[in-house]
This record gives sequence, C-alpha cells and structure tokens, in this order.
Amino acid sequence: MQYSMDELLKEQEYSKEEIRKATLVMHPNDKKYNLSSGEIAYVFEEWSNLTLLENPIKVVELDGDWNEIVLEYRCSEWYYMAQRVKSFAEKQVISFLSTWYWLAMKSRKLFDLDMDEWHRAEYMRNAIREKFNNNPSLAEKLLATGDTEIIEYTYWRDMLFWIDQNSLKGKNVLWKLLEEYRENCK
Repeated sequence: MQYSMDELLKEQEYSKEEIRKATLVMHPNDKKYNLSSGEIAYVFEEWSNLTLLENPIKVVELDGDWNEIVLEYRCSEWYYMAQRVKSFAEKQVISFLSTWYWLAMKSRKLFDLDMDEWHRAEYMRNAIREKFNNNPSLAEKLLATGDTEIIEYTYWRDMLFWIDQNSLKGKNVLWKLLEEYRENCK
C-alpha cells in the first residue's frame, strides 16, 4: 500500500472521539499539550522524529571528490532535514549536529531547506522507512497498534505533518506515512 500524493496532502478535521480512539504521537518531554488522560488511548513519544534512536540511520553519501562517506543521523528528524538540503557539506553538518540534540534543534534555521510539500512528504517517507528498518523494536511497537489510526498532535500549528490540537485540523502526513509503513510490514 502506498498513499498517493493527493491522499497524503489532503487536510482533515478530526473529532474528539477520533482522537480518543487513535494512537497519538507526541514529542518527548513536552508538556504543552491540552489533553487530559481521559481523552487519549495510547501515546508513543518514541515515535516522534525527535526521539534519539537506539540504532542511528546511516547513509552513504559521495563527497565533492566522489569518495564514499558514511553519515550517521541520531534521529529521523535530522535524516529528514539532510534530504532537504542540496550540498554534501550541509548534510555533513546536519549529521554532526544530530549528535547533540539541543544544538541540532536550534540549528535548523541555518539551512536553505526545500519547502515543497510534495518533496517534504517523500523525504519523510524515506525517513520513516530508514528509522523503522534500522530499529526493529520500534517497528514491532508500531505493528502492535493493529489498525488504529495514528495521529500526532502539535501545538505549533504545522498543518502539513500533524494536526493542530486546538482546531483538530491538519494533513497528518507524517502519521499517514506511519500507517502506510505499518500496513506494508504486515
């Protein structure tokens, strides 16, 4: 199964009941969500793209002299970010910064990132595949969710990958891709 780009980029509005029945993904150690314990069924922080991975994503890239260099990304967010830049040098910096979580979080404004939604969805599809292929224990937890819808809440209003916790609207692309990966693993 693979979502078409039109299906991925379609905005949806969720009801509180749908949220309560879904598997929710939230960012680690974040307390800015307006959910009570009675409003959620399952929450997985380790599926956040910002969670440090037990087994980093390793990618072989070619430097300017056509030498093969292995770049390592400690979280799938930074692998995703590296796909959005053009130069090998920028990919190297992103790989290096991904080893220091808080430094990496502040550095994303340093790069001229590809902002095209179609490209960003494809880059995220790659990041999810690499993350779960390299971390089988996370893939097992994903499979254990069965057929529940996966939704990530956000409070910073990025409507492409998540849904806004106040309006309950968003494209939810990241988690459609998680469901796609889960279905393909069955």
